[in-house]
Amino acid sequence: MKKDRVKALAHWVSSITATQDELVPLPIEASARRFYRTTLGERSVVVMDAPPDTTDNAHFIALSNCFRRAEVSVPEVLASDLDQGFLMVEDFGDNLLERAYGLGQDSSILNLALAMLIGIQGIADPIIPIYTPERFAEELEIFRKWVLQDLIGVTTLPFDDITDFLVSTCDTQPKVTIHRDFHCRNLLLKPDGGIGAVDFQDALVGPMSYDLASILYDCYYQFSNATISTSIAQYLQLAEEAGLSTTDDEGEFTRVLEITAVQRQLKAVGIFARLKLQQDRGSHLENIVPVM
Repeated sequence: MKKDRVKALAHWVSSITATQDELVPLPIEASARRFYRTTLGERSVVVMDAPPDTTDNAHFIALSNCFRRAEVSVPEVLASDLDQGFLMVEDFGDNLLERAYGLGQDSSILNLALAMLIGIQGIADPIIPIYTPERFAEELEIFRKWVLQDLIGVTTLPFDDITDFLVSTCDTQPKVTIHRDFHCRNLLLKPDGGIGAVDFQDALVGPMSYDLASILYDCYYQFSNATISTSIAQYLQLAEEAGLSTTDDEGEFTRVLEITAVQRQLKAVGIFARLKLQQDRGSHLENIVPVM
């Protein structure tokens, strides 16, 4: 089946590019989609194999257009075949923030990311679904099943109270548009010096602190407490300047941010464990202990 899809994808790409250029596979993340790099004329492009039975590609295209209208830098969709689940999108390159961090420029990089985050939070569009309490709870169930039950094998009853607390804290925050996977493997430094975001297809209207928690308490990189504190203060200033609903109590905001980060990290660890136990993909196992 995979070989058939690759063959069909290559045929579709060649019908657009009028060449037989190689499709170069890109690293696989925690997704059913597959990505390849090729060329369109003299420019590099990324080709997505996103099976329509598992991916809402029409929504992906709509979100791309929505973000780009708001001047949030996400890849432009250049061509698509929704029936087959094939898309060709703009190539932002390989300079992930994960690779750029730790080289003495963390603060300047975070400044770019925070500016983008504010831009995302300013988006208001009915195509973006609501992050419901039920969805928060379902995400925590991933941790309960795949980590507590299947990976460790411990009783999960005490987790009920924790779940209720985390869901309540997330759901009672001011609501804004969130990227939902706003971390260093989905953000890139572009050749023009700006920052770009990928993997935005799960955007929702959710807790104001969610994307900030994603980037400051990243699964793949650890910032110093001083950097986190500075970024929180900067975010609150930017949010106020943008007219977003926020708080004057930085300490309380930090507390809520940390609780939101716990919900997100538990979900992430559950997904990492599920990848291994369900699909035998151990690519993220090394991240479980640092995240916890």
